[in-house]
Amino acid sequence: MKKILLLIILIVFPAICFAQPSIVFDKERQDFGEVKKGTELEYTFEFVNNGNEELIISKIITS
Repeated sequence: MKKILLLIILIVFPAICFAQPSIVFDKERQDFGEVKKGTELEYTFEFVNNGNEELIISKIITS
């Protein structure tokens, strides 16, 4: 019984430890060049989650 339990732990533990989200962007930067003051700009960054867990984006910082 102990051997079976140990075997189950050895199989399941690595899968749990290495399960994580992995974000991959199509493009990581967008340079708009010179822009006149007051001009509204918009760009959509496309990405996919290549990981095997749910990807949660909790904070976005712009420059």
